[in-house]
Amino acid sequence: MEKLVSNEEIKEKARELVKALKEDKRYQDYISLRNELKNNKDIMDKMNKIKSLQKDYVKSAYLNKEIELKLDELNKELEKNSLYKDYITKEKEINNILMNITEGLNIAFINILNKSDK
Repeated sequence: MEKLVSNEEIKEKARELVKALKEDKRYQDYISLRNELKNNKDIMDKMNKIKSLQKDYVKSAYLNKEIELKLDELNKELEKNSLYKDYITKEKEINNILMNITEGLNIAFINILNKSDK
């Protein structure tokens, strides 16, 4: 069976898509915020503490109310920080873009496969 496109062509198109994403201002803003966040010791300490507490909370089968309260407290503290809020907002935006791309590709593949069945 003859290939419609070569693996190299697929890789090249994927590289073009990644390049377009990386050049997008929204992605560049996200990376800039992420780097700023990584350089903020207070925020990083809180985020790391949250990750650790989340693991402990899962191990407790979500029953340890003390951990739950501490998680809520740390999350509220982080949400007061404008840098963290901007980062989370931008991260959601980037995730939505990536989900739209994924959905778009899935629809395109389904359409291609449905047309080839006929």
